[in-house]
Amino acid sequence: MARVSGPALAILVAVPALAAGQVSVQGGVLVGRAEHRVVDGGELVASSGTLFGGALAVTIDDRFQIHGEALGGRLTSAAAPSLEDHDVAEAQILGGMKVRPWLILESGLSARNYSNALGRQHWTTWRIGAEARVPLGFESVAALLRGYWMPLVDVSGLSKPDVALAVGVGLDWRGRRIGISALYTFERYDFPSSNGAQRLEELSTIRVRIGMWWPPTGRAKGST
Repeated sequence: MARVSGPALAILVAVPALAAGQVSVQGGVLVGRAEHRVVDGGELVASSGTLFGGALAVTIDDRFQIHGEALGGRLTSAAAPSLEDHDVAEAQILGGMKVRPWLILESGLSARNYSNALGRQHWTTWRIGAEARVPLGFESVAALLRGYWMPLVDVSGLSKPDVALAVGVGLDWRGRRIGISALYTFERYDFPSSNGAQRLEELSTIRVRIGMWWPPTGRAKGST
């Protein structure tokens, strides 16, 4: 028992001490604008609104990262606001591994709800993809390029889409303590035809994130 507890105690003491110098955390706030478009049977319904939320990222040994975000807001339609207004709420968590100084492979889950007075539609997706960071020649400024394939998409009341893809492009600035980024994202879902009509759904957002690192660091991290 003593021989087992001795090494175990040493690990419990050593691991936090080691991790303290290798782990950094960033918390931030998000604000953005979203547009939701649905084409069903040739009819287009579009709605848009402002989103607010928060983000949290953990970077380990400057190679592994886990980051998540949650945001939501009200989307309104100028064409028929009484019928098409709805709330959107989303939570997402992604894990990533840096395979090159400029390339991170990522995978994760997201849950999204669209709701109004008539009901609620729930989305669950699993995505895999990558993020590339391209230095722009300015200190601590990089372009962000993201691409994801979503092989698993579950939507309440609808069949699984045949195609589900997401892309993103933006700018990221990293200071010693503060980070600011602006990111445009686009998601596209092509559902199978039913009775000769096909449903296409898109969600695009442009968001600004302001975050703070702890402990302060001048090294560039993966983005949230």
